[in-house]
Amino acid sequence: MVTTTALEVRPLTPTIGAEVHGVDCAGDLDDDVIGAIRRAWLQHLVLFFPGQQLTDEQQVAFARRFGDVTEGHPVEQTLDELPEVQPIDSLKDRTNFWHTDVTFMPKPPMASMLRAVVVPEAGGDTMWADTRSAYDALAAPLQRLCDGMLAVHYDAYYAELVASGKGNVWDGKKLERLWPVEHPIVRIHPETARPNLFVNPQFTVGIKGFPGPQAHSFLRLLYDHMTQPEFIVRYHWQPGTLAFWDNRTTMHFGIYDYGDARRIMHRVILRGDAPAGRDVVSRWAHTEEPIG
Repeated sequence: MVTTTALEVRPLTPTIGAEVHGVDCAGDLDDDVIGAIRRAWLQHLVLFFPGQQLTDEQQVAFARRFGDVTEGHPVEQTLDELPEVQPIDSLKDRTNFWHTDVTFMPKPPMASMLRAVVVPEAGGDTMWADTRSAYDALAAPLQRLCDGMLAVHYDAYYAELVASGKGNVWDGKKLERLWPVEHPIVRIHPETARPNLFVNPQFTVGIKGFPGPQAHSFLRLLYDHMTQPEFIVRYHWQPGTLAFWDNRTTMHFGIYDYGDARRIMHRVILRGDAPAGRDVVSRWAHTEEPIG
C-alpha cells in the first residue's frame, strides 16, 4: 500500500493547482492516503495525477473513495455500459468557455474527475479559476453586496432537450423538466467554511431582483475579476492524467486550439449539496411553469 510519506504534492501556483506524485489511483490506497489527498484537494482546489493507467471502472472506484458517484450528466450522453462516465469527445463536445459543472441543477456536483484518454500533441489545455481567492480579493463593499445576492442558473438548450424526452436518469429517476434555480452568488464552502464566488458565464443567466442589463453588467464585472491571471492555473494534459477538482469553488475552461486533432476525456462527478450562502440558500426559482 502507498503510505502518506510516499505522497508528494507539488503546487503549481501559490493558490490553485498541484500535481500529486507517488500514488497509483488504481491501487488499494490506505484511508490515510485518501485523507491526505482530500486535504491537499481542499487546499489546492485542483489536483493532477499524471502517469495513471486507469480503466473507466477504476476511475469510478477511485472517485467513490471521496463521495457518492452520480450519473455522468443529467442530459449529455454517458457510456451505455457505465452510465457514471461521461465521454467528452472533441468531435462533438468542446467546452471552450468558462463554466462550473452542472450549476443549472439544484444540487450541483461536489467534485469532478476528468481523465485524459486521447489528447492533442500540442494544445488542448484546460484552465481553472480559483473563485475563493477571487472573492477574497474583492473590495470590501463589493463583498458585502455580493454576500446577500442570489443568481439564477439555467440552460435553455438542455431544458429543450429534457422537455422533448431526452433527459437522462438523474437521482434515480428520469429527468423530465429543467427549472431555473437560484444559488447564492457567494457560497460558503461546507468543509472549509470559506466564502467563494459561485457564478459562471455558461449557466448563470441573471441576478434575482436585478433588471437584465444591470445583472449582465454586474456579472461581467465579476467574471473579468475572477479570470485574472493570478487566480488561474493552466494545465497541459498527457494521456492518462487524472484531474480532480472542487466544483464548489472553481470554474474551468477547456481551450479549443488544436484544430482537427482529437481530444477525448472521460468525466466522473460526485454528488453535491444545495449551495448555502451567508444569509441565503440555494432553492428552486419561483416560476409558475418550467422553461423549455
